[in-house]
This record gives sequence, C-alpha cells and structure tokens, in this order.
Amino acid sequence: MPANAAPPTSGARRPASSKRLPRAVVAVLCLTLALAWFSKSRCLLFDAGWQDGEQYRGWCYTDIYPLWFVERLDAGAVPYLDHPVEYPVLTGAWMWLANQVARVLPAEAQGQAFLQVTMAMAAACLAATLALLHRMGLPPRRLLWYAAAPTLVLCAFVNWDALPVMLATAAIWLHREDRDVAAGVAAGLGAAAKLYPALLVSLVVLARLRQRRPRAALAHAGAAVGVWLAVNLPVYLAAPEGWSRFLQLSRSRPADHDSLYRIIEVELRSSQFDVPTLNLVTAVLFVGAAAAVLIVGVRRRPPAHTWQLFLPLLIAFLLTSKVYSPQFSLWLLPLLALALPRRTPFLLFCAADAAVFLVRFPWLGGRQGFTPAPGYGVFAVTIAVRAAVLAWIAWLAVRERPAWDGTAAAAEGRSGPQPA
Repeated sequence: MPANAAPPTSGARRPASSKRLPRAVVAVLCLTLALAWFSKSRCLLFDAGWQDGEQYRGWCYTDIYPLWFVERLDAGAVPYLDHPVEYPVLTGAWMWLANQVARVLPAEAQGQAFLQVTMAMAAACLAATLALLHRMGLPPRRLLWYAAAPTLVLCAFVNWDALPVMLATAAIWLHREDRDVAAGVAAGLGAAAKLYPALLVSLVVLARLRQRRPRAALAHAGAAVGVWLAVNLPVYLAAPEGWSRFLQLSRSRPADHDSLYRIIEVELRSSQFDVPTLNLVTAVLFVGAAAAVLIVGVRRRPPAHTWQLFLPLLIAFLLTSKVYSPQFSLWLLPLLALALPRRTPFLLFCAADAAVFLVRFPWLGGRQGFTPAPGYGVFAVTIAVRAAVLAWIAWLAVRERPAWDGTAAAAEGRSGPQPA
C-alpha cells in the first residue's frame, strides 16, 4: 500500500509471539551477562583491586564503583538532596536503591556490594529487554544479535544504561500493540533515566498523525510529558541545584575523547573548540541530520513502521553529539536487531565497537601514566571506522525495512526491503 495511506485497522497492533523464548537464546544471554560480570568484577574481587591502572589495562573499568565515592553514596548521601548527581532522576533513584541494599553489609564491604547489586539490577533489565524483543516476534537469529553481542559483554555494566534501554524497548512494543498511553509512560520513564528515549516520542506522534489519529498522538505525548514531570518535578522543587547538575554538565563539558569533534581538535586544529560554539554546532548538525532521516525515511515506509526510524535518528544523535561514552552503544543493540535490514553491517558494528573499547581504556591508562599505551592516532582511527559503519547503518535503515515483519511469520532469510 502507499507509504502515506492509512492502515486497514485503527492502529499498528501485531500479534505477539506466543512461543516461549528459545532455551538456546536464554542460555547465550546468560553466558554473555556472566562474561560481562566477570569482566568488571575480576579486578576487584580476584586481583589487587584497581592497583596501578589495572582497571584500564585489564578492561575492568566501570563508572559504578568510583561514582559510589564521587557521589558520596559511601557516606549515605541521598542523590540530589544531599549531593548533586550527574545523571537524570530515575538513574539517581536506582543508585539510591542499590545503595540501600549495599548498606546492610559492613562498611568495608559496601562498595563492592553496591557494584554487585547494581550489576544484578542491570542484568534483570537486559534480560527483560530480550523478553520484549521476543514478544515483538523477533526471530531467534535476530534475538541472538542482541543476546550474543560483544557490546553487551564489554559495556553492559559500565554505567546505568540498561534501565533506559529496557524502557525504550518497552515503549516500542507498547506502541506496536496500539497502547499509546502506556507507550508514552514507558518512554517518559526512559527519558527520566536517560534523555534519548524522548526521540521515540516524536516518532510515535508522527506515526499517529500520519494515520490521522491526532487524539492518539496527543495521548502519547501527554503521557510521556506527564510521567517525566511526575518523576522530575518533586526533585526539582526539593533540590533545584542538585537536579540541574546533569544539564549544567551537559552544557559545559568539552568534546569527549570518543567524539568526532575530538579527532578534529587533536588531528586538525591542535586546539579545543569553544564550548558554546560546539554546543551550537552539535545542535545544528543533529537537527539537519534528523530532518534528512525523517524526510527520506517517512516516504519509504507506512505509518505503522515509522518507529523503525528510531535507529537512524539515534545514530544521527550519537554521531553529531560531543559525547559518545562506551555504554551508549547499548542503546543501539535492540534497535539493530529490530530495524537493521541485514546482518553484515551489524557484524561490522560489533567489530568496530569492540575495537574502540579495547583501544580506549589502555589509551586512558597511558594518559595517566599507568602503562604504555597506543597513541591517540590509533584510538582516532577506531572511532572514525565505527562512525563510518554507523553512518552506513543509518543510511540502510532509512532506505530499507528489515526482512522480518514483526509477526514471527516472516522468513529470516529473506533479503531486501519489503514493499511499502
């Protein structure tokens, strides 16, 4: 049917998979998460404990453990109220909850316990994400794209991003089930943990407007904004300075080591960009890239599939942003399984993302004098290669739709875009 025609039913509901998750897929995810746990725990539990840069040369680094001290959780501080926190409110609540569990133990064991509890909570979120992908009818081979992804091993427990990943995936599932208010609630909660799920809200609103369903669009947007305010407003009123630290940090930070702007600064300019100018440039580039994604992508898919543009839109955000932390790649994993047309670019992304990770941490250790490390030029090459792969993936995801149709009835082996 024409790309701009209304669907035969009022919504985009699709039958969910009635089968159980394949045991092999569950086993692979368990192995992946066990490796992820070991990669972050071994330097603290089995070795000397982050001595002489071990966390860098051994790829054991995680933000979770040092931020237990930095955010004064070791002293029992309540995020935002007692100490400003550099993350959105729902992530701060997760930190507080994990710390309440850890504080049951003796003081000398609480830091380790905080890390272990946080990783257990993140593992539950990542397992729930797999279940949601299965509920959407994703074929087993594509479920393995997520469950066996090297990025999951390397980055699952670097930070607190498993929660927004789960919530964003839940919002997609609920939208596909034609449950617009519930999808808005999930997206709003996701944005309260990490801002990126807010991008999905705009796509759901666009989908409903394309279907000539303005009330559904308004209900979704209202639910997302309402739940975001319900989470954030009490904290803002109680501790406005603590609440705003995340926004202040985002505005004031320079280009991160992993960004394309940093390559330009080091290799071409030999000087840093002025931060206000950099903020303006990143905003303009993202708006332009997002407009291109929507203009081309909307014409190539029916309204019910507008959500698939979340993948190229998110890639546009990552490539134009001044920050690309390692855990940000987790955001992409469910979307790559859902919306990427074919397997080869996914495998290239896995290789490129792993290369960035494996070079990044020894390089950081070298900057601090802990160990000999590759020069920035090597690191820059891995960043540039990953950016090129992501740009290719975005181009494919804009122009084509994945071979599976979301009902678990499509053959995984089909290639090429489906007719709009």
